[in-house]
Amino acid sequence: MGLLAVTSAVSFGTVIFSGDLAPVLTFGIGLLLFSSVIISAFGTAMSSYPGMVVTIAEVTVPIFSLIARQVVTAMPDAPVEQKLMTVVATFALNSLITAAIFWALGWFKLGSFVRFIPYPVVGGFLAGIGALLLIAAFQSVSGLDLQPFTIAAFFQPNVFLQWFPGLIFAAVMFMLPQRITHFLIYPGIIASATALFYIVLSVTGISMAEATERGWLLGNIPSGGLYDFATLQAIQQADWSVVLQQIPTMAALWLISAIALLLHGNGIELVASRDLDLNRELKSSGIAWFLSGLGGGIGGFPSAGENTLAYQLGAKTRLAGWMVTLICLAMVVGGAPLLALFPKFILVGMPLLVTIEFFNEWLYEAWFKFSRSDYAIIVLIVLITVSVGFLQAIGAGLVAAIVLFVIHYSQLTVVRHASYGTYRHSNVLRTSEELEILEAEGQQAYIVELQGLIFFGTANKLLNQVRDRLNNSELTPLRYVILDFRMVSGLDSSAVLSFAKLRQVADQKQVHLLYSNLDPQAKQRLLRGECLEPNDPFCHLFPDLDRALEWYEQQILKHYQPYRPDPIPAPETALASHLQTHFSDPRQVNRLMACLELRQLAEHEYLFYQGDPFDGLYFVASGQVSVVLELNDGQFKRLRTYTVGNTIGEMGLYRQTDRMASVVADKPSSLYFLSAQTFEEIEASDPVLASNIHRFIVNLLAERLQHREEELKHLIESV
Repeated sequence: MGLLAVTSAVSFGTVIFSGDLAPVLTFGIGLLLFSSVIISAFGTAMSSYPGMVVTIAEVTVPIFSLIARQVVTAMPDAPVEQKLMTVVATFALNSLITAAIFWALGWFKLGSFVRFIPYPVVGGFLAGIGALLLIAAFQSVSGLDLQPFTIAAFFQPNVFLQWFPGLIFAAVMFMLPQRITHFLIYPGIIASATALFYIVLSVTGISMAEATERGWLLGNIPSGGLYDFATLQAIQQADWSVVLQQIPTMAALWLISAIALLLHGNGIELVASRDLDLNRELKSSGIAWFLSGLGGGIGGFPSAGENTLAYQLGAKTRLAGWMVTLICLAMVVGGAPLLALFPKFILVGMPLLVTIEFFNEWLYEAWFKFSRSDYAIIVLIVLITVSVGFLQAIGAGLVAAIVLFVIHYSQLTVVRHASYGTYRHSNVLRTSEELEILEAEGQQAYIVELQGLIFFGTANKLLNQVRDRLNNSELTPLRYVILDFRMVSGLDSSAVLSFAKLRQVADQKQVHLLYSNLDPQAKQRLLRGECLEPNDPFCHLFPDLDRALEWYEQQILKHYQPYRPDPIPAPETALASHLQTHFSDPRQVNRLMACLELRQLAEHEYLFYQGDPFDGLYFVASGQVSVVLELNDGQFKRLRTYTVGNTIGEMGLYRQTDRMASVVADKPSSLYFLSAQTFEEIEASDPVLASNIHRFIVNLLAERLQHREEELKHLIESV
């Protein structure tokens, strides 16, 4: 792992410090080796995973190369030393800002934000990085001029003998480890390639001086330490106007570094079969970048590929990381003579290896993994990266991903379920006559349960669906449209226009719009968009779907029962009349009524509370009461509403359990109470009356069950 880290640092230095910066290549290599020492040491010491190996991030190398070229281009007449100091100052500034960003992300525990980046865009970023590495690798080839681009330039004898062996080396480094899983495979390939190079030199009689002149070796490198601390000198000699011009490119680098760190962290989690503390990794990388930046260096972070190799080799402790640090440090202190012997095709081959890996994953394998539209985003980013620029590619990729998301999401429906009032009723227990009316007239109510995020695309589909139903002359005309927002995750401002149009259509056709379960934010947006009016006779708000259904049912029943021509009977008479329809002998009704106690409730008065011990059965004689359940957050949920003739507490009569919910009067009500003790006395003394009571309760429960079965059957058939 240490050999790979050194080889990568040297090859990346060759890529970054090429062209006009080639005379200071030794300084550049030393700077990257120094960076490798710092990030490896602090990454090893502070990582949440003991076996972590931290090196220079290959995804950042082409951006650093781009920055170096931009600095050189902006200073055409400046001496090489000033260009170098400006590059160092730019790298140092970038490292310090990146350190602050990493630390802030870790401190505020934002390590999971990468999951919100569209995956095809991330793939395009990495494939684009591979394309930039490819370009940077060829730019480091001596005698090759890519401006203007010509195919013939690549096949000049001296140029061809530099990049073609590097390509072969990269291909072998990519393919052979996939077939041979041995810990010596990587150092073995590097050692074999180096030995083969010198064998060829020996056979052909080419001296090392001639090989150096042809650009096959790095050349004469001064002995001694490779790294020179030049931060203070860079601050004084750098052209800071040129440094500040690099901020847009550095901003892209900050984004890429954060995304890449977290993505590689996720990859390491899969390899090591353990969770990483991504926020801790961000903070440790931030410290490493900061210290590297103080020395003018660049940063890095754990790579999924290198840590996969380390894990396969059995590196489970921090020893691997410390060995990488020591080997890089040894090269910084006294490795200059070895670098002079390093074949340059290996240094060209290492970035080509990364290019092959990225292209294989994101341009070849992605073809089989992604949809064609997602794959097109990856290709688009790569093409724009090569032809226009990396910043433009990032912007285009994000825009394309957003447009694609909007198109895909617009094809989804926000209508979770649509039904009519024929079988969809409120929790108010109606009489048989009322249920017959509601089922006969239920086609007048169109009930739409919504879901997901509502924005202009999905809202327009909803508008068209409701409008088509309103305009369908072959069906029963609608008088009520109920829109339930319980499953809606958000209402975008752009969707308000569609709801405003829906209100206009409803006003024209005199249709009532009922909104239920609107959260405060959605309600406010609809109010601002003039979709809701406080005194609008055709627009209504309800806290939940149950209340909306109850209101619509009351309007239907009022239409068919507008008034009672006869005086309203007394509670005792109303209850006795209802019981007689279920008891076989009217005398049994009179005997039961004699055993009951009258209870009067004012509006909002509780009959009993959730958790009270069971004490008896109640018969509703007049008014209306509701069963409400108190939730953990202190809110109340209405379970049932009872009207005349219904019973409350029949389950407790048989199970003798505590009250599972509270009962409150919706309006002044009269109830008759049959205590548990009295019922036991009836069972002991009057078996016939007890049998009639049991039959009455069973009939009520059967009616309720039948009603729910019809609702469930209709719901299943409509899905």
